[in-house]
Amino acid sequence: MLIDTHCHLTDEKFAAELDAVLDRARAAGVEAIVVPATDLASIEHALGLAAQHPDVFVMTGLHPTYVQDHAERDLYTVEQYVHDARVVAVGETGLDHYWSREHDALQEHFLRAHVAMAAASGKPLSLHTREADDAVLAVVRDERARLPEPDRLTGVFHCFGGTAETAQAVLDLGFYAGLGGTLTFKNSTVAEATAALPLERIVLETDAPYLAPVPYRGKRNEPAYVRFVAERLAEVRGLSLEEVAATTTATARRLFRLDARPA
Repeated sequence: MLIDTHCHLTDEKFAAELDAVLDRARAAGVEAIVVPATDLASIEHALGLAAQHPDVFVMTGLHPTYVQDHAERDLYTVEQYVHDARVVAVGETGLDHYWSREHDALQEHFLRAHVAMAAASGKPLSLHTREADDAVLAVVRDERARLPEPDRLTGVFHCFGGTAETAQAVLDLGFYAGLGGTLTFKNSTVAEATAALPLERIVLETDAPYLAPVPYRGKRNEPAYVRFVAERLAEVRGLSLEEVAATTTATARRLFRLDARPA
């Protein structure tokens, strides 16, 4: 069995056939899907899906590329959702230096607010970092150092694409690496960069509908395709698919406390 720890089921690209997408995921052995938030509407949408589907779980957060569209009061709304039993993580949050540097300060402010929510709730962070690995690590280290219980703060560097040094920094912080479709790409360096990470510190994801793995690269991604990520990870680690699936699933269940949600 597998878990997709980062899948945008609320994206409009799934609207026309969401039930079929979920059926294919279950048929592929995907036993749980964690849905990240991008804005307030996506949180409500995901909560609605979770109410209908016991294998769907929710994050609460505001994506860094949209912070300029939100007011300070929206952070308060995000924080209120943290207490919902269907919400298992805070995110996705982080820093994105790829599209624009215009809102760097605001992105950092929102990131720090999300870190505080995660630390207070004990729920993990889902961190987005694009061309901003060092900056995200610096913020997390800084916020972690302020906590009376630093080990209470943990989470996932989603769609990990950094260097071996970044992977070690993630490990040192007590965080996890989320590996997705980029692991399967022909010129990917993800396998080498994460080679020193214990399998127990890795979770699998699709980031669907984006970043579809080989052999579907360039097409719409979906949670069933997390199996291709697991197969590639098994190949590069010299392990069986069963071992990769069992270990990453156990890690995801423990990290996101998926067994704690009431039926």
